Amino acid sequence: MSIRKCNRKLVNFTSGFTLVEIIITIVLVATVSMVAMSRLVQGNGFNAIIVRDQIISLARTAQQNALGRANVSMTITPNAGSDSVTIVTSYAGGNIESFTAPLDNVSLAGDINDTASCAVTSGVDAITNTAPLTLTFGEYGDLGVSGVTGSTGAVTSAVRICLNDTASESICVSPSGFAYAGDCDV
Repeated sequence: MSIRKCNRKLVNFTSGFTLVEIIITIVLVATVSMVAMSRLVQGNGFNAIIVRDQIISLARTAQQNALGRANVSMTITPNAGSDSVTIVTSYAGGNIESFTAPLDNVSLAGDINDTASCAVTSGVDAITNTAPLTLTFGEYGDLGVSGVTGSTGAVTSAVRICLNDTASESICVSPSGFAYAGDCDV
């Protein structure tokens, strides 16, 4: 009996990419695209959405804090000359919460008892440093006398806050005190 030796050739497959090479390529492409997008897209486009969401959040906080105590208020005051807005929730004992947001290229207007779309009817009362918007919440979380300084009254249908006179960036606060994004559907 003879034993034959088989010479087997090892074949190296070198075509294609390894998993490590693919991951490194994806990371590099993602990094380059993030840098390029930050140069092309300005952050100002998101300022109205940030302001809208903060106003809604702080209005809901004020409403929750008003339950069981009276006269919790939320004041929206644009800061003159600094392109920012300060939103403060407070009660007789002091401030509950405050937030300052950039206001670049964002216009604010507020109306009480006007439920038309901000895209159709612009806000009548501009919210400025000298005429801030104040929402007052009662002990049941509902709205009391509210509005822009110089144009306040009892809220019977809703408070509308227009940002850039755009429906998607507007805010509605119902008489029950609930704040939500978009047109008033009261």
